Amino acid sequence: MSEMSARKAILISCGSFNPPTNAHLRMMELARDELQSLPSPYSVVEGIYSPVTSTYVHKPLASDEHRLKMLEKATQSSGWTRADGWEIERGVWSRTLEVLTHHRKEARLRWKDSSLDCFLVAGGDLVESFGRILPDGKRLWAAEDVKAIVEEYGLVIIQRLGSDPSATLHSFGLSSKKSHSVEETTCPNDVSSTRLRSAIAEGKSIRYTTPDAVVDYIHKHGLYQRPVNGMMHGMNGTASHV
Repeated sequence: MSEMSARKAILISCGSFNPPTNAHLRMMELARDELQSLPSPYSVVEGIYSPVTSTYVHKPLASDEHRLKMLEKATQSSGWTRADGWEIERGVWSRTLEVLTHHRKEARLRWKDSSLDCFLVAGGDLVESFGRILPDGKRLWAAEDVKAIVEEYGLVIIQRLGSDPSATLHSFGLSSKKSHSVEETTCPNDVSSTRLRSAIAEGKSIRYTTPDAVVDYIHKHGLYQRPVNGMMHGMNGTASHV
């Protein structure tokens, strides 16, 4: 199938990106490769990173401005991925389904294609959280949101060691027609934002775990340094993304 006749799709990655890492960047590459190598392939026209706003207090994050700037620097040489501040500009916590809905609508208008698809790129651990029950007995994710994400939009799942996302989807009784699972075989690693923050707080180098432009930005603004009065420099209270 030629690129002109292939179905168009965009990829969305939601999260804190606190800070963004090479693993975040690799997820998009893996997802694009997967969709473009299907028997009936997609033409992936854009990959969008959507950082969660810091207005919903859940865990300490660097400010909205810093995290968006770091993502912009991380994607500046990509050519097909970008950071988007829609969630941050709203100033309120956004459900993942709302983010997908917004960006699919915008992309369909921009590409003049009403059939353009939108896939959520997610680690296997995030997919497993679809079924998580909170201490108060409520679900972390609304069941109707999970159904819409999986069946109306679609998933590209990056496998995580020890996770079983297929079992989670099966427990919801969901169709997996638009769910694709990918394993990182080219450059498997366990780099994470948590590990980067810890290394910075300990005065260790994080070079080559995230783009140099991000490393330089973190150093310039003194982000994630040793805790002062119980809170890392440049951090404020914020949220996870569901």
